Amino acid sequence: MAKPFYKKKPTSIIKETLETKKSVRDTSSNFKVSFQFLDTSQKFGSTYKDWQKVGLLSKLLDTFSGYCCKPLLEQVDGTKFTVYGNFPVKDKTMFDFPTHVPPDANWARIHVTGAAVVVGHIVSDTFYVVFLDKTHKFWLTKRITSN
Repeated sequence: MAKPFYKKKPTSIIKETLETKKSVRDTSSNFKVSFQFLDTSQKFGSTYKDWQKVGLLSKLLDTFSGYCCKPLLEQVDGTKFTVYGNFPVKDKTMFDFPTHVPPDANWARIHVTGAAVVVGHIVSDTFYVVFLDKTHKFWLTKRITSN
């Protein structure tokens, strides 16, 4: 009598990947970006479309992709990437504190190009984008305020 022939059930590619691939299990603490708190409602805040029209959206994505290779705090340099801590006082900003952002947010900004900056707050290795500020009105400089 012949043995019954059972076809071996193929291994799920997804299951195999989850079990064997290091990149899927990678829990590195590299820089991450979230748009959870994006605020486009304020006068000097921009939208994705605004930035796309003037060629800044692709520059922002290039900037972010450069930062995503290392932990966030290793990249704070005080020039291109600055952590402010508190939200600026009224006479130093053209923005209002957004009500949907935690009151103890650790504010930071990253220069994209020229006057354009992306402003947000950081928690661990995540940069939460709050404002797309193409005219640098988040933290006014002495040149702008004449102080």
